[in-house]
Amino acid sequence: MKRYVRLSYDIDEKTPLYPDVSAIVIKQVKEIQKGDSSNTFLMTLPNHAGTHIDAPKHFHGSGRTISEYSIHELIFKNPIVVDCPKGPVEIIEVEDLINSIALTNLNNCDLLLIRTGFYKYRILSSTLESQSFHTYCYENPVLSPSVAKWIRKNHPNIKAIGIDCFSISSYANRELGRETHRILLREDKFTGSSVLIIEDMDLSMNLKTLREVIVAPLYIKGVDSAPCTVIGIIE
Repeated sequence: MKRYVRLSYDIDEKTPLYPDVSAIVIKQVKEIQKGDSSNTFLMTLPNHAGTHIDAPKHFHGSGRTISEYSIHELIFKNPIVVDCPKGPVEIIEVEDLINSIALTNLNNCDLLLIRTGFYKYRILSSTLESQSFHTYCYENPVLSPSVAKWIRKNHPNIKAIGIDCFSISSYANRELGRETHRILLREDKFTGSSVLIIEDMDLSMNLKTLREVIVAPLYIKGVDSAPCTVIGIIE
């Protein structure tokens, strides 16, 4: 029997955001209780708000935008979840992944999900001013460029990676994270296509029998990346 789970978060005005970006604003502009014929809202949000997917144009000017991907390219039939516990400002290295999985399992993997456990800081973030919120937004683990190169060179079947952190980059280690983005999203110099990046995922549940993942982004023309709903299929 199949069961469907959501691997993405709701978006609201308390959603963690990268420092120095515009705030999320959700404003009701029509309200039935005030005599309007319907309820209507106006939403303003950065395109990297909440659970979102990065496409090549995020770091490469000539790269594909997320709306240029077909829905078939965003359905993953062989996802693998890797447990890689990490604390604030720690770096995820190749050895961490090798020690967590049998490499033969990656031969057919098309989506690599890295579960650091860092999502606990998001869950504990009761207010925008809380220490947990600051830790989640400013001090998350970062994915090493060496991991990005290892994936691109050795596992070309991997089409996307996802993580339960705010980003694969970190405000506390920005240059390292930027280089990792560039390597994964680059559309040349490596075998296989570029690797999409799904950030701020909810990987808190039991995913031992995860069989398929569907990513449904907002299809907005010209935008490098977009918020998305991620659906996992569990048997």
